[in-house]
Amino acid sequence: MVGIRHGHLRPGVVIDLKGIPDLRPAIEEAEGEFTISANTVMTDLEEDERIARHFPALIEAARVVGSVQIRNRATLVGNISNASPAADTPPVLVALGASVVAWSTRGERTLPLDQFWLGYRQTALQPGELLTAVRIPLPRRPAGSAFLKLGRRRALEISIVCVGASIELAPDGAIAAAGLGLGSVAAYTVRASGAEKILVGARPDPEVLAAAGEAALTAATPIDDLRSKADYRRAMVPVLVSRAVAAAVTRAKQGDRQT
Repeated sequence: MVGIRHGHLRPGVVIDLKGIPDLRPAIEEAEGEFTISANTVMTDLEEDERIARHFPALIEAARVVGSVQIRNRATLVGNISNASPAADTPPVLVALGASVVAWSTRGERTLPLDQFWLGYRQTALQPGELLTAVRIPLPRRPAGSAFLKLGRRRALEISIVCVGASIELAPDGAIAAAGLGLGSVAAYTVRASGAEKILVGARPDPEVLAAAGEAALTAATPIDDLRSKADYRRAMVPVLVSRAVAAAVTRAKQGDRQT
């Protein structure tokens, strides 16, 4: 609707999907993963105790999407499909290893979320396809996640930089698995795979977290815009990445993925 109002989009037809029974709001757990349907809104996520227990970062991201009124209408799938590089929930979903389900009359296919965006406002959806669900795998070990957003104000703000982090810990305290998603620092939400490689197998010491933060810069290609200069975004990426990972590690150590 924002794109239509500003004249960036001129669709011949606008279709409301909220009345389709198969896309009704639903958060279901089965076979080691959560499936979140297309019409599940941000408020549904905020109020779901299972999501809060397993994926606290997703709750943190959902809570800063627009206003309460917007969160009562805005869906997780819509936040993904909009393909904004500054969207709040995609960095968390990338960090959590989420995938999306695309449906058309030709059939259904599943895509890893970090392969869904192809460029600025560009997705891998083919003509006639729509997203029907998001799938998030449950962690196999003690795990924690965190979301950090840097903006000029605390509410109704488009991020300058945002980071989603997910950590699983091995029995010896080392990092067994890591996921990192970055927003507002490239043409679309990106995965900081270089930083993930530094974290996996290492103990979460301050030096390791700092090194991961610096490595995350290789995934960032920020620009100057009305909200920030590229240099400031580049300077903030290591800071937010190391802080998000530290918060995720703390939650993993607290046991059973508590918020």
